[in-house]
Amino acid sequence: MRLASLLLPAAILMSAPALAHEVKQGPNGGRVADAGDHHVELVIRNDTIDVFLSDHKDKAVPVTGFKGLAILAIDGKSQRIVLEPAQNRLSGKAAGPVAGSPKGVVQITPPSGKTVQARFN
Repeated sequence: MRLASLLLPAAILMSAPALAHEVKQGPNGGRVADAGDHHVELVIRNDTIDVFLSDHKDKAVPVTGFKGLAILAIDGKSQRIVLEPAQNRLSGKAAGPVAGSPKGVVQITPPSGKTVQARFN
């Protein structure tokens, strides 16, 4: 009986990551990953890299004062793409067209200065 009373809480704790808020596709058609207090949506069209930010209630976050850097594996090589505020998103240009869904990391630095990362696999 004592063992059973210990196993149930352990099973619940081990399953907690599976309960995390996970979105496969964002409202702009991109992949979404968490970074600190934000959801980061990565949208790639041709050579343009756009990143949309939202809070954990899926409300858009204004990007004024934010900085970003996308480090993506494109055609087998790592590219560092600086992201700058552009209307309601952070945006940058790759060296050429980007095909598919590259793996990589998007680093976001809010005005507070604390950099966070979103991983895209």
